[in-house]
Amino acid sequence: MRLLDFTGSDFHGAQQIRLLRIYLALTTFLYVYGVVFTIWPLRPELTYANPLGGVLAIVLGIAALIWLAVKPNHPGPATLAAIVATPLVMAFHIAITAELACLIAPMFLAMYLRAFYPPRRAAVLIGFLTLAAVAGLAVAPLPKLYIDYLIWVIAIVGAGESFGLVMRALVTSACTDPLTGLLNRAGWEIATRNLLARRRSPKSTITVVVMDLDGFKQLNDTRGHLAGDEHLTGHARRWRDLVPRNAVLARLGGDEFAACIADRDASLAQRFVADVGRHTPDTSVGVASQPGDTADIAALYALADAELYAAKGRNRRKTDR
Repeated sequence: MRLLDFTGSDFHGAQQIRLLRIYLALTTFLYVYGVVFTIWPLRPELTYANPLGGVLAIVLGIAALIWLAVKPNHPGPATLAAIVATPLVMAFHIAITAELACLIAPMFLAMYLRAFYPPRRAAVLIGFLTLAAVAGLAVAPLPKLYIDYLIWVIAIVGAGESFGLVMRALVTSACTDPLTGLLNRAGWEIATRNLLARRRSPKSTITVVVMDLDGFKQLNDTRGHLAGDEHLTGHARRWRDLVPRNAVLARLGGDEFAACIADRDASLAQRFVADVGRHTPDTSVGVASQPGDTADIAALYALADAELYAAKGRNRRKTDR
């Protein structure tokens, strides 16, 4: 997986699923509340809707939560259920005040979609959500004005583009190293956990490659920190081009970098290590692999780190001679 992919759903998978669960749980609870008080209103004049839409939305919400419990790495059907549920409720309202209250849910969902999906896919999903909400308003048996449709579009699209972009920027900046543009340690933890969840199988091999720049401290001391920063960013760019598509690449601090690669037999990892040695020969490397069904990222990192420092020790002894 390339660097830019980490700003999308794969990278933020854990937060994406967690927030979708929260959204579905809260909206389903509100649908239950609405159906109960529609069937048994506190006062007869407080009836705002036919309960059928709420019942359908409850079924969708529960089904989506069950789906996420069974297949948390495939949120597509649950996301579709979340998109459709509220417009179903809107389609059976008989009061515009109830419609306006329901509009809040699609606005929050648009923020979520914009924050956690790649831009093109988010635009498609928000467009579908907006059309569904407008259609729900259109078929609802209540008097409407043309401006109501405009309000629906502006509210949903505006929420997604403004607050959703801010959310996306905050999450991305929290997980990105500002100097190299690679993941930072927090991003590494999230991305490797997601990668491991997808490749948890005895048929796959998980490899952690730890990389450290030789002579980096001396470069900083003799040529200054600006030269050191350029050295770091140059190596990061090369490794970004070399790393396999579905790998995780991060700067963990100082001149220490790491890659996590999943493949069948570690051949991709071996090729990456060879490419690192060929294109950046001033790099010490430590490598550790485990089967996908038993792999532990922290243990792999510790093993690779130990091999890295053993390699640096051998390099120092060669230099001393």
